[in-house]
Amino acid sequence: MRLVPAARPQRRQLWPYLLSAAVVLCLGVWLAAAKTVTIIIDNEVHQVVRTWGGKVDDALAKAGVVLQHGDQVEPAVTQRITRDMEIRVRRSFPVALIVGGSEQIVRFTGGSVAELLQQQGIELGELDRVVPELTQTIAGTQTVEVIRVSKEQVTVEEEVPYGSREWAEPTLEKGKTKVVQQGQVGLREKVYEVTYENGREVNRELLFTRVVKEPKDEIIGIGTKEPAKNVITTARGPVQYREVKEMIATAYSPDPESTGPWADGVTATGVKAGYGIAAVDPDVIPLGTRLYIPGYGHALAADVGGAIKGNRIDLCFDTHQEAVRFGRRTVKVYILD
Repeated sequence: MRLVPAARPQRRQLWPYLLSAAVVLCLGVWLAAAKTVTIIIDNEVHQVVRTWGGKVDDALAKAGVVLQHGDQVEPAVTQRITRDMEIRVRRSFPVALIVGGSEQIVRFTGGSVAELLQQQGIELGELDRVVPELTQTIAGTQTVEVIRVSKEQVTVEEEVPYGSREWAEPTLEKGKTKVVQQGQVGLREKVYEVTYENGREVNRELLFTRVVKEPKDEIIGIGTKEPAKNVITTARGPVQYREVKEMIATAYSPDPESTGPWADGVTATGVKAGYGIAAVDPDVIPLGTRLYIPGYGHALAADVGGAIKGNRIDLCFDTHQEAVRFGRRTVKVYILD
C-alpha cells in the first residue's frame, strides 16, 4: 500500500503587514521629531513652520525671511532650533547720524537716542550736545546729531594809547613848546573764554582784563620864560631892537649940492630933511620905523630915493661936507621896538 503524504497547513504572508507597520512607525517617529517654530517680525506673528532640525537661520530661510543689515534676531541665527521655539526678528531702518559735522547713514532697530549712540560706539564729551535729546525714542527714519563742544581760554593783546599833558617849562620862552617826555603806549591783555561747536567758534565771553604795561603820557613843555630883550647900548643909553640888518649906506644932505636944484629941504613924508633922517626902500624897511646905525646914531625912516632899492640906506647929514666925509660903507641897521 502506498502512503500518501499528508497536506501541510498553508502559511499566511506577514511581511506586508510588517512593512506597513514599520512605515507607520517611522512616520510617527518622524512626525514626532518635527519641531514647531513661530517666527515673529516686529512683534507680529509672521509664520509658523515645522522643521526637523537645523539652526535658526535654517528656519528663517524655510519661512522665506531675508535678513537685512542691522536686523536683530533672537535667538542668534547660529543657535540650534528647539521645540516650540519663538524666533523674533526686529527690522532695522536707516538713521542719518551726524557726529562732529560728519554724516553717515546707519541702521537701527528702534529705541532711544542713547541706545543708538551706544550701538554705534559714540562716546560723548562733558560739553557735547545731542539733538534730539538722549531720552527721545527713535521709531523711524530721522536725523540724530552729536555736536562736539569745546571751550578754551584765548588771550588777546592790545595797545593802550598814551595821553598828553602840558608842563610849565621855565627854561623855555613864552610862545614856544617842546616835547619834554616822549609818550609810550601801554599793553593790556584780554582773556576770553571761547566756545567751539564742531571746531567753529560760536561764542566769546570776556573773563577779565589785565594791564601788562602802563602807558606813559607825553609831556609837552609850555614856555613860561619871558623872552630875552635885544638891547644895544647907544649914546642915549640902552635901547631895545627887534631886528638887525646889514646894509650898504650912503649919505646925502638937504642942500642943492646933494639933492640938486629942486631941493626944498622936505622929505617924501613931509618931514624936514636933516641929520637923523634916513631914506629907505619901503618894501624893506617901512616908513616911520625908528632906526639906530652905529657910527651915525638914531634915525627915522622918513624919506625915499630913486637909487635906494633893496638892502640900501641913505643917511641924511646937515651939510654936504659931512655927507662926503661919510661916503659909502657897510653898516648894521638896528630896527628898534
